[in-house]
Amino acid sequence: MRYFVGLVFILILGCTQQEPTKSPVGTVVQTSAGAISGITRDGVLKEYMGIPYAAPPVGALRWAPPAVIESWEGTVDASKPGPACMQPQGMGGDFYGTTGFEMSEDCLLLNVHTRADNEEDAMPVMVWIHGGALVTGSGSEYPGELLTSKGVVLVTINYRLGIFGFNAHELLSQENLSGVSGNQGLRDQIFALEWVRDNISKFGGDPQNVTIFGESAGSLSVSLLQASPLAKGLFHRVIGQSGGAFQPMAFRAEARNGHQSAESIGADCAAAMLGDSVDDVGLEALRGLPAVSIIERTMQNAENPTSLCTAYDSLAIVDGEVIPEEVQSIFDQGLQSDVPIMIGSNADEATTFLPMFKALSEDPSDSKTGMMEQARIFLPEVLEDLEEFYPTQEGVEVDESWSNMFSDVLFTYPMRVWSRQMEKVESDAYLYWFTWAPPVEDSEQYGAFHAGELGYIFGNLDLFGAKPTAKDEEFSELMATIWTQFAKTGNPNGQNLPQWDAYSVDNEFYMELGLDTGQKSQLRLGEMALIERAWSDRRAAGANEESL
Repeated sequence: MRYFVGLVFILILGCTQQEPTKSPVGTVVQTSAGAISGITRDGVLKEYMGIPYAAPPVGALRWAPPAVIESWEGTVDASKPGPACMQPQGMGGDFYGTTGFEMSEDCLLLNVHTRADNEEDAMPVMVWIHGGALVTGSGSEYPGELLTSKGVVLVTINYRLGIFGFNAHELLSQENLSGVSGNQGLRDQIFALEWVRDNISKFGGDPQNVTIFGESAGSLSVSLLQASPLAKGLFHRVIGQSGGAFQPMAFRAEARNGHQSAESIGADCAAAMLGDSVDDVGLEALRGLPAVSIIERTMQNAENPTSLCTAYDSLAIVDGEVIPEEVQSIFDQGLQSDVPIMIGSNADEATTFLPMFKALSEDPSDSKTGMMEQARIFLPEVLEDLEEFYPTQEGVEVDESWSNMFSDVLFTYPMRVWSRQMEKVESDAYLYWFTWAPPVEDSEQYGAFHAGELGYIFGNLDLFGAKPTAKDEEFSELMATIWTQFAKTGNPNGQNLPQWDAYSVDNEFYMELGLDTGQKSQLRLGEMALIERAWSDRRAAGANEESL
């Protein structure tokens, strides 16, 4: 009888027990620093734009590591994007350059796109790091409609760029407790990931399932974050699109690998910023300069052939803390974050860059001369074998060889190295090759150009002035599904998706993403071996210089 009464009591209690209280994700969200107010589109997509994640890096914080932002009273308006970080407007030429946008040194902002109803939804999180040679770009350029429709929360970030984000100087190293400087932009990215860890659950995201992804310099950044001991534990998957920091790197305080020391470049930049007539190159004087004048003076200085300071000398470096060794060395030792990666590059990366490189050559009308000028910069160690893989003899389309050489050195080879180095850890690597040509009018010669995949991943198919067709829309759905499937599970395979096996040194598998989508193997192995020999010789020469 006592058993029967107890059973009845349990059944009654079970019937009357209420569902756990849920916490709705509303227009107003309370972050660790204060409340923000976003907007809702079409009743489902919530957007919170221009959220401050660090203190403004101005005054004494210029070139300093990011600092915690002070809490605010009231509610911050997060209904529209904030300014981009300081950068030269129009850089990138006719194809990539943009002008007329708002920018500020106070730019450490991020944007959150979510369709979560409640905080408890715990959706996978994708954190986008934009490209632009570490010199240009902004997180707010990338829309959230398509990816969030696939069941993820999307975060896009700003980080300091150019000389504001990648400036090493002896005086900066002296004021730092760790004795290092440079890589401020990478520190910003890590700081933003810490904000995601601490706040994203308020937007219905899962801080234990974070994918970092980026394109070009954003992909380069992602490889650096995977190598950095300071970023460990802040992300759980990696997607890299056309960029990896596996080239022989520059060092903060010493000349190595054909690079000047980053601190010597910083000294040259300080002189350019202050002008030849100024004797005081102290940090107070440098931090007192208007941000716009710094951009103007370094751009003007780029015309000085003897100067080390140009707009594209904004390099991520081996600083001794954020990046303690070359990325290649860190991966060689299996010290990178052991997380699954999905990485790749585009078949025709360099076609959009050729006009710029031709304009810089001694004779813009002579493609062979221009290509060899570049070869002496990129592959000086293997010039005698260049003709076998990048022919220039009469009757050959030299522009195609030039484009292939540039594409392989800067994109195809680093992504393959990145994949191969994952055999030092347990997590899988998935390598892709993007061959779909966006329908950009009057630009058929560009093919699957650099950044051509972006419109398909984010759903803004008219990017670069493209005129999308129904097939483009269908392909975009496939790309976004693969990207979000990987973010959810660490594996790009799923229902109605092409079978994609993990890469290994033995199988050399990769997925072609294009008109002939499907798994293939052994991508450009001859070219890869040539570049590997050049880079190995360069590192050996750099090591010999260090020992002298």
